[in-house]
Amino acid sequence: MAPRPTRPVLRAVLNALATFLATLKGVHQMLFDAVRWSRMRYVWLKPQPTDIFIATAPKAGTTWTQQIVFQLLTRGRGEFQHIDQVAPFVDVMSLIPHAERLLDAMPAPRVFKTHLTYGVLRPPAACRIIYVTRVASDSLLSRYQHDCLMQGQRIDFDRYVQHSLRANEWGRHLASWWPHRADPNVLHVRYADLVADREACLRRIGAFLGVPVQDEDLPLLMEKTGFEYMKQHDARFDPRLSRHEPLDPGQGFVFKGGVGRGKQTLKPEQQARLDARDKALRQKLLISDEAL
Repeated sequence: MAPRPTRPVLRAVLNALATFLATLKGVHQMLFDAVRWSRMRYVWLKPQPTDIFIATAPKAGTTWTQQIVFQLLTRGRGEFQHIDQVAPFVDVMSLIPHAERLLDAMPAPRVFKTHLTYGVLRPPAACRIIYVTRVASDSLLSRYQHDCLMQGQRIDFDRYVQHSLRANEWGRHLASWWPHRADPNVLHVRYADLVADREACLRRIGAFLGVPVQDEDLPLLMEKTGFEYMKQHDARFDPRLSRHEPLDPGQGFVFKGGVGRGKQTLKPEQQARLDARDKALRQKLLISDEAL
């Protein structure tokens, strides 16, 4: 015998309220995202004629193309701690409070990656765009593996495919960008061509960007745009470790540890405020300084 639901009236009221608030939250989030992106695009970005956009649907060779473009611009000698420092994800920079400062500090030519549709991005007319396409099935599988990595768990594949088919993000991106693939400021690159003949693609992209590949640079360019090199330097491309500003030497997740460095670093007034804040709690819990 199935148990009877308890408090049916309260259950119904709370369910209805939760549904209403979820809908309200969704509408609010959509408006918030729209305003935030408009500020990013029309106030913070300040388009420059040398700007370069890498436009792809998710998991269509975006990170690979970021590396290719940056290495072409630096003749294979470009280094960074994370790819987002030299080719940031413009779609999410609106979430960063100091994004305008970061954008203003980027040297020309600035390189951005984006997954936005053409109509939402509204790319500046003077910029150059590298538009990369990849077949839907390969993009879907790569995104599945990416999302498993980001969530730290194995996702049910069948449900994932069903959700992807319903959302059709790949199709909406293709429908928006495909009519612009032959625009004068757009270079269309197939992922399959990058795999089949990367040297030819490097030369084609370099010519489009105004940085023709020099024969003496080709070996280094081929090395640093290869999967083996990128796998060896995986942390530089891992989205979970994204950062837009270089860390100072010696900084990272594991800092320096030690005892007493906090008091040495804090200003006297900062230490006094910290002591005053914690004193009442330590007295309440009968904790001496030596016990911590």
